[in-house]
Parts: sequence; structure tokens; C-alpha cells
Amino acid sequence: MDATTFRWVLVVIAVLVALAIYLYGQHQTRLRKRNAMETFTREEVDSAFIEDEQLRFELNNLNQILQENEDEENLDEIQINPALDASKTPFALPDPEIFVPPALAGKDEDRLVSYHLRHGDFRLITGEEASAAVEHAGLQLTPEALLEYREEGEVAFQVASLSAPGDFGELEQLDFTTLGLNCFIDLDACANPRLGYEAMLKKVDELVRMLNVKVYKPNQELLTISDVTSVRESLS
Repeated sequence: MDATTFRWVLVVIAVLVALAIYLYGQHQTRLRKRNAMETFTREEVDSAFIEDEQLRFELNNLNQILQENEDEENLDEIQINPALDASKTPFALPDPEIFVPPALAGKDEDRLVSYHLRHGDFRLITGEEASAAVEHAGLQLTPEALLEYREEGEVAFQVASLSAPGDFGELEQLDFTTLGLNCFIDLDACANPRLGYEAMLKKVDELVRMLNVKVYKPNQELLTISDVTSVRESLS
């Protein structure tokens, strides 16, 4: 016997019980009214209403059983969380904005060599990672809070942060993070651009190995051997 059939059996039994109580109550009421008329006692007359209250209670209980049965049958049609079955549309976050220091933003591209060292997915580099790499590469902090590398006493290249405000003034702070390193040579300020470029390539290779990052051009295309060869020829 399934659950639905069992519930209807209970309903039928409840109807029969209620009907039996009703018929028995009617019989008892007639007897008590007859006795009340003979004895003229108010208590016996009022007792008839008690049986009516019992009948009303049974009928209400029967109605509740029927209503609960309908509610249970409707439970199968309820979807608890239809959103779980809905197809999900992938949502891609936009690439974070790379910060370019004002001094470099207005610089003529022909007078600037700049390479960005960062993760392909724009994962942040922590202060701990950056500090270890900077120390390993022998970079020094300038009064402007940029990093620089010196070759034969001259500044070969400098490094800015790809995250605002573009410097490394808070590099030693525990919460310091950066999108990456902007290694650049200002050709107008560099005494020996060719020597500086070769030094930058060497240190960029070390930083890439330390930070496990990639090298991008300012247009966010990956740096190629052909690009390096072209720059070398232009600095000869």
C-alpha cells in the first residue's frame, strides 16, 4: 500500500468514527432531553450542547486531515531552489589597471625602453616575494622610492611598481602587494644605454626566475627574442 492510499484509508476511518459519534450523540441527546423534561434540571438540558461541541471538534479535525493531505500532495511540485539547476553564465572580471608613473606616461616611446614583469593572470606579488627578488637582484631603493640597478657606478635601469602609487616606499610593510615590476630605461637620462640595456636583460632574467613571472611590453604583448634584437640594434 502506497502512502496516498494509506492516507485515504485513514480519512475514511475518520469519517466513519465521526459519523458513529454523531449518531451516538444524537441518541444520547434525545435521551437526556427526555430525562430533562421529566426532571426539569437545567444541567441535563445544557449537557446536550457538550455533545454538539464534541461533534464540531471531530468535524474540524476531519477537515484538517483533508487539508493536510492536499498540502502533502502539492509538496512534490515545490522546487526548493530552482536556481541550483539553472545554467550559470561565466563572469570574467576585467583585467586590473596597470599604473604608469606620470614621469613615464608623458615620455616619448622612442626614448624609453620598458618591460613589465607580472603574472599572466594578474596575480599579485606579495611584499615578501618582491623583497626577496629585489635583494637577490641587487636592486637599491632611491630617494623617490623607485628601485634602481647600477652598473660601473652608473644607473643602468630603474624599476617602478605596476600598482599605484607606482613606487616601493612601503615594500617592507606586511600588507604590501604589487601587480608587478616595470623595468625601464630613460634613454635621455642614461649615460650608456647599450650597457644599461644588457644589464637590464640580465636582471630581468633573474627576476623572472625568482618571481615566476612573464615579460610583457607596454602594450601587454609578450616580449620576444625579435623584440630584444630590434632594441639592441637601435642602441648600437
